[in-house]
Order: sequence, then structure tokens, then C-alpha cells
Amino acid sequence: MAQYKISALSYTMKKAVIVFILLIIIGFIPFRQHSSVNIKSNYLDVCQQLAAGNQAQAQKFNTGHAFSITSISANVFKATVTGSYIDHFCFYTVVPEIKNNYTTIAIDVPTNVFKWFISQVQPSVKPEALITSLKIFMEDARLYYGFNINEKDVTENYIAVKKETVLTKNKFPEINKAVRDLNIYIAESNAKAIHALSCSYYLHQADSVQVLIGIPLNKQVKPAGDITCMRMPGGKMLIGDFTGKYSDRQKLYSAMEKYMQDHSLAKQIAPFERYLDNRIPASDSDSVNMQINYPVL
Repeated sequence: MAQYKISALSYTMKKAVIVFILLIIIGFIPFRQHSSVNIKSNYLDVCQQLAAGNQAQAQKFNTGHAFSITSISANVFKATVTGSYIDHFCFYTVVPEIKNNYTTIAIDVPTNVFKWFISQVQPSVKPEALITSLKIFMEDARLYYGFNINEKDVTENYIAVKKETVLTKNKFPEINKAVRDLNIYIAESNAKAIHALSCSYYLHQADSVQVLIGIPLNKQVKPAGDITCMRMPGGKMLIGDFTGKYSDRQKLYSAMEKYMQDHSLAKQIAPFERYLDNRIPASDSDSVNMQINYPVL
């Protein structure tokens, strides 16, 4: 009887060992996964971001794991993500879409059952994880361009405008004087301001600048002296938010120029600055809360 029990136990252990070996073999059976991710950004920018993809730019990929991306060709990249001491490989092929400003990334993953199981337990090592993070980074203007930049449809309105040509060194006090004149004009016309004041700047000569100072109104009023009331047509406006030292706003101008290039937007007229606190800066070093507005097509 004892010998029979030992034989039965031995048989059971053999079966367990065989099953274990089979599981190991199955775990290493290779297969490939295929998927794709669309990014609202142009083809060349997506390729550039992937070509620069390494640990130094980890904030744009945000996996929480060590990773590397290497270029195989102009539009094909190999990515490696290390999780649980195991390297996970995949290949990205960047494909431009017919629709403007869209790009598709085709993902090809050579894997096996063990790696697949780990990716289900740790989603951050999935082949899509790097691209999903890149999509979030590139489609969020604040992350990608460094500022809040939005496209908005604006309605038609009227705006009281005063044009001044002033010496560059005296522009801030002269603009403030023009703002006071506009406020008097609006009060005498029984009108009301409906938005914060704005300014457009045009280089006139080496030492002077032409400025258009405007305040949007609730109705059309008659011109008086050197102040006119203009009709501003509605349309698409690209708006960027800025808070900080006035001279640093040039960074927002550069970011918005890049945004327009990336999104195939055309400028209609020169941009204007809107001072949300209805206060003209006292100097280039003054702190401001403002927007830059580009009428675009």
C-alpha cells in the first residue's frame, strides 16, 4: 500500500513538472501585437519629438520607467521600456495623414506571453504607453508650447480707437494718456466698455513706434477729434495668455508663431495685446496680466 502511495505521488509530481515545463514553453511563444495612435500634430514635429526621445525628455513620455528611443530610419523608431527588470521592445512607424495637422503612429510589438502578462499588470510598460504620453504632451498647448494657447470664434463688435506715433522711450506714459482720452470719450458718448483695453504696435522709425489703442464698446458711436469708432468683424482668433514681466511676453509671441505654423493658420492682420487688468505697463520690467490676440484664418 505504501509503495502504491509513493508511485501515485511520484506520478502527480511528474504531471506537475510537465505542466510547469509546458507553461514555460508557452510563456516564451513569440507573437506580435499591432495598434496605432493618432496625434493632432504635423508629421515632421512628431518625428522630431521621437528622434529626441530619451531619458532627458522623460517629462513628455511620463512612463515612470527607464526607456530609450532610437532612430532606424527617418520615420521608423525602436523603443525600449524596462519594467520589472525586463526589456520591452516595440517599433513605431510615423505616417502623415491626408487631413492637415494629423499624424498616425503605427505600433508593432514583438512579444511573448510572459511579457504580455507583465504589460497587463504594469500598463506603463505597454507599447502604447510612450506614444499615449507623447500624444498628451503634443496636444496640450501649455505643455508643448509653454503657454495656454487657444483658438476661439469671436463675434463682431465695435471698438473706440486712438492712433498715436510716439518716441519709443516715452511710449508707456503716452499710451496711458491716450487711454485717459479714450475713457473720457466713451463716457461722453454714453457708451460702455465691454472688454479690457488693447494695443497694437507698429515700428515707425528707429526711435519711434505707432500705436493703436482700443477699447471695445457696447454700441457704435460717432468719432470725435482723433478718436474713431471702428467695426471689428467676427472670426477666428488665436489667443495666448501671459502673466509675468512685460519684456518676457516675446516668448509667447514666438510660441504663437510656432503654433500657427504647426496648425497651418494664416494671420489676417497684425496681433494686438489685451491688458486684462485694464492697466498699461509702466515699463518693460513691469508685471502684467495680458493676452496676445492673432486674428487668423
